[in-house]
Amino acid sequence: MLSAATGTAVLGTVGLSRRAHAAKTTIRFFNNETDPNTIAFLKQVAKDYQKEAGVKIQIENVPVLKTWTKVTTAIKAGKPYDFITFGQVTHPLLLVPEKKIIPVTDIIQEIGEEDFGPRALTKFEGEYWMYPYDYNFNYLIYRKDWFEQKNLSVPDTWDGYLKLCANLNDPANKRYAYTMPVSSGGHTNWGNTGWLWAAGVEIYDDEWNVILDSAAMKAKAIRALDFIVEVSQYTPPGLMETSLKEMLINFSSGLSAITTYTGRLIHTIEDRAPELADKYGIMSYPAPDGGLRAVTFANDGFSIGNTKNKEATKEFFRWFLKTGKLVDYQLTVAVHYQPPQFSTYENEKWRSHELIQKHWPAVQTMLDFMNKDKTRVGSIQLQGPGPSPNQGRIWTSNVIPRMYQQVLLKKMTPSEAVDATAKEIREFTKKG
Repeated sequence: MLSAATGTAVLGTVGLSRRAHAAKTTIRFFNNETDPNTIAFLKQVAKDYQKEAGVKIQIENVPVLKTWTKVTTAIKAGKPYDFITFGQVTHPLLLVPEKKIIPVTDIIQEIGEEDFGPRALTKFEGEYWMYPYDYNFNYLIYRKDWFEQKNLSVPDTWDGYLKLCANLNDPANKRYAYTMPVSSGGHTNWGNTGWLWAAGVEIYDDEWNVILDSAAMKAKAIRALDFIVEVSQYTPPGLMETSLKEMLINFSSGLSAITTYTGRLIHTIEDRAPELADKYGIMSYPAPDGGLRAVTFANDGFSIGNTKNKEATKEFFRWFLKTGKLVDYQLTVAVHYQPPQFSTYENEKWRSHELIQKHWPAVQTMLDFMNKDKTRVGSIQLQGPGPSPNQGRIWTSNVIPRMYQQVLLKKMTPSEAVDATAKEIREFTKKG
């Protein structure tokens, strides 16, 4: 068994007996974590592994929002990737029916399933298809100093949130209350579905019947859409084009008092606006009338392609874990990559990292999100009775962002938009 805390174990045979066939092996590594620190680290990993095992690691760095297009295009072209970072588990599950990836169950079991936190692991057809390295919770980050200046507090209800935004919004001085995404893509599927889950919206019942447009659920969805329309008046110009960049920069530049994001924003603050390092706070999404608050997530992870190099890729991944490279990888953007493994939080190297220490209150808040009794965790990948390609179809179809857009652009009423969304989901949902 291997733990992130020790980085030691017997993960199969990872010695040098493979050199006989390694000389001609090149593992194609699709990396969508494009932080310069992560890229530099992976380049060194590739050098180290080639020196030890004689296997070349060819890394291709691509922005996360292009992951699905690039991965599927490579498969269609007959040049599939061997090792892939996915931005959430719904993508690899879409590749399972076509046998385009292989399970990583044996590797996870060698580590120990009990080392992974709540919702970290996703089993489909009796196997694990992705090894998670980042919970990737999405929550609201706010300017504590601006709250204090106006004697404002974290709201408990949606009415309270709207009043908060009204107080913070100051367009005349180019200061806006809230940056949120609504355009099509993972940034909205991940970064702006929290209001739906906070309202208790569910898309499926336990038999994959679409219930989004049922009387009870439709009322919740309409309420969420009405709220999104209401809060949109407090967003900076360019709402319909807002993406990951704006979610980061609007906050760090002082254009926005609140944004939706994750720990990467803390690194943006450190890099671009270090004076804000003690002036931000983290809050979850309030429920409409108070009560259990919500966050959303789309955990990042590694998958292995069903390629001619699949066994060599598994050997590489075992080496990566055995030698403690996973913790080193997570520390390249330390406050962003929230480890899904309990043992990491006991790892002295991880705990003593300068930014982990500096931002420990934020880290503790993130840890609290792992507690199901304290926080409602919602996600597209949690919709329905269990893991399924159906969730990936919701994600890749962008049906939820489109629902927002239809209402915000006044092309549909909230009621019409919910009906249209339910109809589309019903058409691509497969039962069983």
